[in-house]
Order: sequence, then structure tokens, then C-alpha cells
Amino acid sequence: MAERPWGFWTESKLDMLQAYMPAFTTASKRAGTTVYLDLFAGQATNVRRDTGAPIEGSFLRALQSEPAFAVLRGFEKNPQRARSLQAAFRNQFPGRDVIVHAGDVHNSLQGALRELSPHRWSPTFAFVDPDGVEARWELLEMLAAHKAPGRTKVELFLLLATPQVRRVVHDNLAPNRLQHAEQQITDLFGSDQWRPILQARRAGFLNPSRARDELTNLMRWRLERALGYQFTHALRLTNVTGTPLYDMIFATDHAAGDKIMRSVYSKAAEKFPKMRQEARARRQDQRDQEAGTIAMFSHLELVSDTADGADESYQHRPPDPPYGHTPDRE
Repeated sequence: MAERPWGFWTESKLDMLQAYMPAFTTASKRAGTTVYLDLFAGQATNVRRDTGAPIEGSFLRALQSEPAFAVLRGFEKNPQRARSLQAAFRNQFPGRDVIVHAGDVHNSLQGALRELSPHRWSPTFAFVDPDGVEARWELLEMLAAHKAPGRTKVELFLLLATPQVRRVVHDNLAPNRLQHAEQQITDLFGSDQWRPILQARRAGFLNPSRARDELTNLMRWRLERALGYQFTHALRLTNVTGTPLYDMIFATDHAAGDKIMRSVYSKAAEKFPKMRQEARARRQDQRDQEAGTIAMFSHLELVSDTADGADESYQHRPPDPPYGHTPDRE
């Protein structure tokens, strides 16, 4: 199937995943068996939008991670893509316990988890990476309830596209379509506690940045309060112009996972501004080339010669009570 063009922010997200997985399996070596779940598996590889360089997808990175995951399960809605992934991984990684389930993950996850019941004691890590806001809260509930009683819950690495909430629920929709859109967002959070945030944004009480922060805070709050995770972290990724795209939210019950992801997020936050500068420089170099403008040094060369000088950093803080929160609605 045709490869998709990805921005540098997608590469950064996958680099964070790749940095965390070997730390997870290393910390879990005494357990003997580790499980990886990829709820929106996509394709094995795609290409970087500005360079054409290949970018390995999440499932392929999980298969290559060392120490290795013992059990890997993927979920891909497109049947043709799911068959292609299964065939490719079977050929490339013979003997590995790998299955790619075809169809909507909301319909297939529960059955797949039942099949994994012999591994309910095993350390399990799930990557939940939808294209937009189509992942429903019920997926997180299934994952949180999967492990055997007394065990730490499935660790989650979740993409939350907060800017898309306002795009999905907007004022120009017909009443029936608005009702459908509102239900989609309620299904995303597993609650209608997002409504006061959007209402305050429409009324001008919250600016766009604060509204995005509140939506992310709500998801973290519900992961901790409704599902019982002990630690959550969030890191925002932006495009070339600095426009926010989504937050990567991590949830764990284990102090080791909390410590490792703090380090992963801190390093990503230091690296990300330089990646963005380089992407901007490539874009400007392409525009200059198209305009026939020749300079002694390219924009990319100039950026590469500058010191890293990260202008962003990661600071963890626990989630606050959601905007408009009342204690009886947790």
C-alpha cells in the first residue's frame, strides 16, 4: 500500500515510543513474558514529508525492540493493510508470537484480550495512536481491566488530538450532526465533562491554549480517578509553525515506568525544538530553490551549525480537578 507522508512530529512521537519500549522490557525481565498491544497499527513504514526518508512504524519498532516483547498484537481497521502487515512480519520475524487483528479495534479488542488471558500476569504496554478523535474511552477501560487483580494495569501511551475537538463540534453543524459530533467527544473522554471547557472557549472565558490544556488535563484526571492509574504524563507536539497538533499521554501504575517516562519526555522536549527548526529550514530551502534564490549557505546548514539551545522543557505536575468540576461527577 502507498506510504503516507509524515511530519517530523510523528517521527518524534515514534522516537519516544522507541526509547521507552526497551526500558519497559528491561525493567520487566524478571516477569519472563512481556506483551505489546498496538491499537491502531497502521503501516510498517512510511516516509518523512520533507525529506522522503523512510520512517518505521510503531509495530515494526516494537518487533525490533531489545529485550524483545514475547507477545505482540496489532489492530488495523483496513483488512488489506492488516493482511499485509501480518504477512510482512511473519516473513521478517519468523517464530515470533505476532498477530494483527483486522477490523475496528472497538469490536476486536475484548476478544483479543480474552485470548491473552494466560498472560494477564505479564507486564503489558499498549500504544493507542488514532488518526484523530475516533478512539473511544471503552478501549482504555478494557485495557485497564485486563490485568489480573493485584497486578499493575496495562501501561498506556495515548495520542490525544485536543485541537480536533473544536473542529469536530462546531457551531455550523445541523442539529442531528451536532448531536453525533458531541456524542463522539463524549465517547472519547467517557464523560461529558468536556462540555464546560468547550462552552467556556466559545464564550471567550478560555483562550485556545488554555482550552487545549484543560482537555488534556481532563483526560489525565479521568485516567487517574476513573481508571485508577497512579501516574500520568503529557507532552505536547506541534507542527513546523508551532501550532499544537496533539498531546502524548502516558499512564502507569509502576514507579519505574513513571521514572523512565519522565526521562524520555525530558529528552524529547529538549530535542523537539531543534527538529522543528530543521524542518522550517528545509521548507525555506525548498521555497528558495523553487524561486531560484541561491545563497552561500542553506537555511538547514545554518540551523545545523547553531547550538542546540532548547527553548522548551518538560515539567511534570499532577492533573488538577477538571474545569467546571464538581466532586459528584468524577
